[in-house]
Amino acid sequence: MLWQARQRLAALPETSLVRASGLYVTAPVGGPDQDDYLNQVVEVRTALPPRELLAAIHRIEAELGRERLVRWGPRSIDVDILWYDGFSITEADLEVPHPRMEERRFVLEPLAELAPDLVLPSGRTAKQALSGVGGQTVSRVPDKPSPSQSRGPKLDHSAMHAEIRRLAKEKGAVILAHNYQRSEVQDVADFVGDSLGLSRQAAATTANMTVFCGVHFMAETAAILAPDRPVILPDEEAGCPMADMVDVEGLEELRAEHPGAVVVSYVNTSAAVKAISDICCTSANAVNIIRSVPKGKEIIFTPDRNLGSWAAQKAGRWVIVWPGFCPTHGLIGVDDVEEAKAAHPNAKVVVHPECESDVVALADAVESTSGMIRFCREDDAREYLIGTELGMIYRLEKDVPGKKFYPLSQLTVCPNMKLITLDKVLRALQTEGPVVTVEEEIRVKALLAVQRMVEVGA
Repeated sequence: MLWQARQRLAALPETSLVRASGLYVTAPVGGPDQDDYLNQVVEVRTALPPRELLAAIHRIEAELGRERLVRWGPRSIDVDILWYDGFSITEADLEVPHPRMEERRFVLEPLAELAPDLVLPSGRTAKQALSGVGGQTVSRVPDKPSPSQSRGPKLDHSAMHAEIRRLAKEKGAVILAHNYQRSEVQDVADFVGDSLGLSRQAAATTANMTVFCGVHFMAETAAILAPDRPVILPDEEAGCPMADMVDVEGLEELRAEHPGAVVVSYVNTSAAVKAISDICCTSANAVNIIRSVPKGKEIIFTPDRNLGSWAAQKAGRWVIVWPGFCPTHGLIGVDDVEEAKAAHPNAKVVVHPECESDVVALADAVESTSGMIRFCREDDAREYLIGTELGMIYRLEKDVPGKKFYPLSQLTVCPNMKLITLDKVLRALQTEGPVVTVEEEIRVKALLAVQRMVEVGA
């Protein structure tokens, strides 16, 4: 729930997550009896005014299952605004700065970690205020080691794998898994890869059905390319915040402002957006796609501002970028790069182009997930700092043995990619659902843009 709350905060309009404290375990202070819980403080940069931010927080809590039946009571998730720079208010439903934060060690501990010199309403800094709440028990959760450092026992998934493979063979199903999927899901798939590679596999397969272990737009893309066989997404809730940031109406308005512009849409978009795009791309071929547009033509790139700007610079073109972004890649900051480089001075930094531009500027290589594998295999370094979703570390360790890989941040877990589990894959094969479909009129229009993407290649 903390992961998902962070992701949803970072996905709000004109909002980005700057930093996050570690995780803390605490017993509740005051109020009704309830279990101990995890706590964290995050710093967010936003253009939303406080009341709009509060309304958005209440929506996030509701999406994660909180029912606000009483003001004080047990709750599964609770998000509070502690501080809003340059703003102060005391009203029944909104008090900023938070009136009780100096009474709560579980608030002050992570706050002091993140901003020790922040001056609180009492005039004390967050660090100084800690001395007044020493009687409350709060413990920091140890940081998880990177996958390369982990030495814990590996779970045995062999029985589940065997049953999934048996059913896949019996039903003539092909299982595709994205590089960001859980390691045990990657291990049971017929093909593991990036969006472009999996799109090609979806188009080329002769299987009776496709089980797509990824997110919704990927399953839609497979359905666009192969309408004659069912495409199954093991969890219907596996979506993509970035894909949701561009809509048909907004894109049509932008096209009207730039008549004659070529619309290049990242594959991380809905089928409806693809249907009004001229050509799609992945992070692996975005530069080549932009280069393929005739000179003199304006280019609109949706939805990722970071990939669009980076690819345009590499292609030597100017593009109009839609202001979308990936909340997971947005969690990687310059501080993460600097700290990781200090810890691993001999490692090269390899990041995904969905990262923010200041992070990309510090990288030794900027690559798609397939490009990361190729670069690390061919490069002569022995250690790499990887800036993308954590699932990629497992893929790199498997495909490039003998080298060491460390994540730039332990926060880069995409909650949507991790929704798919082995039991959901098994259930999908057993029930042959849920099936992702695309309305035929939209599919035919989107197919042209997707086919052009596949034809250009990387």
